Amino acid sequence: MHELPLVFFTVLTQSAVGAFILLLVAGVLKQVEARPLAIGLFAAMCLFGLALPIAGLHLGQPLRAMNVLLRAGHSPMSNEIVLSSLFCAFGGLGALGLLLNRGAQRLFSALTWIAAVVGVLFLLAIPRIYQLPTVATWNTSYTLLMMLLTPMIGGGALAAVLGARRIGLAVSVVATLASFCLRPGYMATLMSADSALTSAQLAWFSAQAILLAVGVVGAIVHVRYNTGRSLLAASALVVIVAELAGRVAFYNLWTLPM
Repeated sequence: MHELPLVFFTVLTQSAVGAFILLLVAGVLKQVEARPLAIGLFAAMCLFGLALPIAGLHLGQPLRAMNVLLRAGHSPMSNEIVLSSLFCAFGGLGALGLLLNRGAQRLFSALTWIAAVVGVLFLLAIPRIYQLPTVATWNTSYTLLMMLLTPMIGGGALAAVLGARRIGLAVSVVATLASFCLRPGYMATLMSADSALTSAQLAWFSAQAILLAVGVVGAIVHVRYNTGRSLLAASALVVIVAELAGRVAFYNLWTLPM
């Protein structure tokens, strides 16, 4: 399970960035008050900060990770590391400043929006690492599409729990439905690239689909019957676990399985 740290790193950071951006949008739309917004932004940054060190477990010699920065601007992996660090810095300072509410709120708010822009660049940088010509199952447009859906599916669910319920649930459910629509074409492309390897991952892909469906049902029940936050939180957890399952399948599509 050598790639397992990357499974958690990519899904959790993508979900955290997605939640962070959606919380900011919800604030602009007056769907969340200032105090809950500050708490939600800080919580999203905490998740992002916890996910960052996990990626280091993937490295054979973590102390040499800084060498990757030497290729910033040229290497997609270097760009990912730089952008993740910038997002953590801007987002962390901005969210903490808003949470403490000790003045300079415009400055801290500006930092959060700068972080949002950096976050979008970070989300776009991740799939570029994996669109390798040597890995047929990764070198498709579906790699980009599926990885951009994760911030909306997982991030939307997380944002709903952190205070942006309306926009969070709407984005998460719509993105989930979009993933179901894309799934037949994605599976056909994978089968065409490597049918044996893809067939070996069908259990993971099936688990992802089932869990996503459960998450959507949970969200619908929560909205329909106005249930407590516990069902909403449980649905968000199920959705994120679903994305983790799908990401395990993705990494197993490499020619050397985990």
